Amino acid sequence: MIMEDRTVEGAAPVGTWLVTFADVIALLLAFFVMLFSMSEINMEKWNQIIGVQSSPEKLEEEVQTQLHVAKSIPKFKLKSALSLDYLAHVLEEHLTGDILLKSAIVHRLHGLVVVSLPSDTMFASGEIELQKNAKDALFRMGDVIASIGNRIDVRGHTDPELLSDKNFDSKWVISLARAAAVANELRRTGYARQLPIYGLADTRFNDLDAQIPEKMRYELARRVDIVIHRHSGRM
Repeated sequence: MIMEDRTVEGAAPVGTWLVTFADVIALLLAFFVMLFSMSEINMEKWNQIIGVQSSPEKLEEEVQTQLHVAKSIPKFKLKSALSLDYLAHVLEEHLTGDILLKSAIVHRLHGLVVVSLPSDTMFASGEIELQKNAKDALFRMGDVIASIGNRIDVRGHTDPELLSDKNFDSKWVISLARAAAVANELRRTGYARQLPIYGLADTRFNDLDAQIPEKMRYELARRVDIVIHRHSGRM
């Protein structure tokens, strides 16, 4: 039987797709060969790059050295808050033995210990800078303050008399500036936590016991309070 060639006029010859398929396979083969050639690593150059030419003993020695260095890094631990009763006792004992600060008063309030420093012995009249002997006294007191982790803030106060000093606009300025002077001195002694300051002027004058003689009340009003809280402060 004779097979007739029934190729449709204008159609592609039978078997042409095989040529295209062979071209694709050749391209894929070339692509994978190229990838394989790129994946080969020249170990000599690689060792030069990463510097791994040490013996196992030397590598172990380097590891031990790094571990020793890591162990020698100092670890800092934040100081925790101390008991207020304990702090009040320590501060009273310290202030009693200080020539300048023995006139300071330690108050034990709910959740607070307040050390009231009389401004008349810390500052010259109408001044906001600490006197030399006051700085020395605060520096000695700073040995106690710097060793605790309790939150501390400093509050300046004034008496209710009319302001006669022309160098300052208000009592608020004076009370805040004096609080800042005390806080800066405490920071200088090593207290590393935040130390907020407040200028309260004469707003707390009525909190003083009315049975105290007026002259003494005015003296107590002119003060800077170091307020120690029950809980820890922030760095």
